[in-house]
Amino acid sequence: MKLKGKVAIVTGASSDRGSAIAELLASEGASVTINYLKNKKNALSVLKRIENSGGKAMTWQADVTSKANVNKMVKETVKKFGRIDILVNNAHSTIKRKSFEGTKWNEYEEDLNGTIKGAYNCSQAVTGEMKKDKCGRIINIMDNIVNDPVKGYGSYMTAQSALVGFTRSLAIDLGSFGITVNLINAGFTLAKKTPHAPPRVQKAIAAETPLKRLALPIDIAKAVLFYASDWSDFVTGNCLTVDGGRTMR
Repeated sequence: MKLKGKVAIVTGASSDRGSAIAELLASEGASVTINYLKNKKNALSVLKRIENSGGKAMTWQADVTSKANVNKMVKETVKKFGRIDILVNNAHSTIKRKSFEGTKWNEYEEDLNGTIKGAYNCSQAVTGEMKKDKCGRIINIMDNIVNDPVKGYGSYMTAQSALVGFTRSLAIDLGSFGITVNLINAGFTLAKKTPHAPPRVQKAIAAETPLKRLALPIDIAKAVLFYASDWSDFVTGNCLTVDGGRTMR
């Protein structure tokens, strides 16, 4: 098992993508904290699947934009599992479509808070434990709408693109402590609910992708596993695009 004895926190782990990440890390031996905000039912389903497969996990409700919530989650993770080795910043604000003229500044702030403030709070909360162990993995996830822009998603795209600078700056700050910080640029991922992209749009995106399909949650999870494992020991400040070649240049 590639992650035997490791402990991970996956934010937004009740979502399709987040649950795939949590389950894959657990299958490789990691003990996992399944973070969720509202969907307790899905989080408990993820927990059950992990435990039924012989893995170790716990659920924890926390708003990642709340520093107090996040600090409590990290404290309880360490209390239960003894350490923290891997943080996956998967939680984001809800994607919504509006024209630039119709978007208020507070809506930009909401997206920035959901993405950057959440990643900031979680990363800051785990670095103390990681520094003590002289190792750690912080993995941020953004959507490739940044490299493949779509009209009407200005505030969301702005927040997502900020993860690039956040990842690189953190990689520089934490590298001397043996902590790597990397970014996954996730292609359009097939999920149970994609109200912003009806079937005809999904079909068109797949047709324009060299591998002729949309990303699956497990595709993103496998990229997370690479960054979380010893395979990526000498990789930091890096962005791995997982989109079937759609945005290659």
